[in-house]
Amino acid sequence: MPQSKTFPLLVSLSLSLSACAMGDDPIVDGDDEAALSDLDALFADSPPNDSLPDENKADAVYPVEYDKPTQWQSRVKSQGGRGVCSIFSTVGLMEHLYIKEGTIADPDFSEQYLQWSAKFEVNSFPNTSGSNANVNLQAINRYGIVAEADDPYETNQWGVADDAQCDGEDTQPTRCYTNGEPSEQARNARKYKLPRGRWLNTNSIKAHMTTAEQGVIVGLTFFYQSWNHRSSDLPTNREYWAAGYVLYPNAKDKELSLAKRAGHSIQLVGWNDNLEVPTVDQEGNPVVDEQGNPVVEKGFFIFKNSWGTGNFGVDNPHGDGYGFISMKYVNEYGSVYISDLPTVEAPVEVCDDEQDNDWDGDADCDDSDCDESPACGSTDLEAVTFESTDEPLPIPDNDAVGVASTIDADRAGAVRKLTVSVDITHTYRGDLRVLLYRGEDSVVLHDRSGGGQDDLHLQVVVTDFDGADMAGPWRLKVEDRAGADTGSLDHWQLEVLTDAQQ
Repeated sequence: MPQSKTFPLLVSLSLSLSACAMGDDPIVDGDDEAALSDLDALFADSPPNDSLPDENKADAVYPVEYDKPTQWQSRVKSQGGRGVCSIFSTVGLMEHLYIKEGTIADPDFSEQYLQWSAKFEVNSFPNTSGSNANVNLQAINRYGIVAEADDPYETNQWGVADDAQCDGEDTQPTRCYTNGEPSEQARNARKYKLPRGRWLNTNSIKAHMTTAEQGVIVGLTFFYQSWNHRSSDLPTNREYWAAGYVLYPNAKDKELSLAKRAGHSIQLVGWNDNLEVPTVDQEGNPVVDEQGNPVVEKGFFIFKNSWGTGNFGVDNPHGDGYGFISMKYVNEYGSVYISDLPTVEAPVEVCDDEQDNDWDGDADCDDSDCDESPACGSTDLEAVTFESTDEPLPIPDNDAVGVASTIDADRAGAVRKLTVSVDITHTYRGDLRVLLYRGEDSVVLHDRSGGGQDDLHLQVVVTDFDGADMAGPWRLKVEDRAGADTGSLDHWQLEVLTDAQQ
């Protein structure tokens, strides 16, 4: 990501005075480039900022410029014409945290699925397209969301052409805001989760960013002239729009914007205390002091937006689609939410499903993991699958004895590659320990990681038994090593690559 180390502290006078490019004409070619959110949904249940603890240390000294979280960002996406900015900022944070965790190099999660989950699984905001980070993180933490490839995003919200009841009225069904429901394939796809989130005092943004090296989500009251939005009743600035500058609103902008209330949600990824941007009045003219010098606003957060690329922030030094927003604006009109790094079980490439299951950029037979797969033309090996036939088995709570299930492989042959898949329903997967036994030998597949996330879906390549005969009993043991939370072993299977029968 381009950095702003050499960006001038004061925007050049050619931008701020003689070439302000102010005017009432539209800045963008379509409303879908700058969709906004339901303000009430965006701030629902958010606590007063002064009720949240200040997490700054007394002797803390922060750098004047900080942009470390920008190095772990996914691509800038567009929410299109739908008012789902909080969905996009939440998924953007999720992808950022997965990239920083490191197991998945290029995550791409489904905003479409999260919009449905927030409405129908968490049962929040049924009569609006809006949501907020708190509800979105509940959906991700409790239920998980799928990859973009499993449920692709639709840029336009349903209308009557899609469903006769989607007429835009307040009484239209919730499915109109989610564009229906995910397919059965999407619902059965692998789910990805994050730890539970929490609210953060706006005064603690720098403390969190520098300590965790992570971005934060902020929901904002929207001021149209400050954002140089095409729907502003006041003059706007094309060059500020292209640079991604968002200033603190003047009095008239506050008055007019609050008369047509809207909100927006973004991800903050750094700051620049020294950046100075000339301010403008309600007529769009540069504000000057008694000596005729530009009055500037100093101190901006760096943010990642969800209005796509090639438009807003196209000239921003941190990348197309990024912006700088007034720290004063965020402190007075923002509500901040955070999460933390996920615990990720390394995914395994499936060689015949046309998807990049392990997120390494190569799918199916293009992935080196599939070089010896029969699906990729290997005639020397074949895949054999053995599945458990048990009904779901309750896992004893806080009991090291656990529960066990046995698969009796009824075919002889040397193990060339062994993939173990396990599906467990549980309310706290950090309690669980999972082991695979072959005779007296065992290997640990999962050892109490994942914290308070629900359920456990493993797909692990096990090398400990390479060369062994696959025939005979294989035993899976699941232990719950802490109290209060319960669950069941639902299903497990072995997929073995072995020498092809002649």
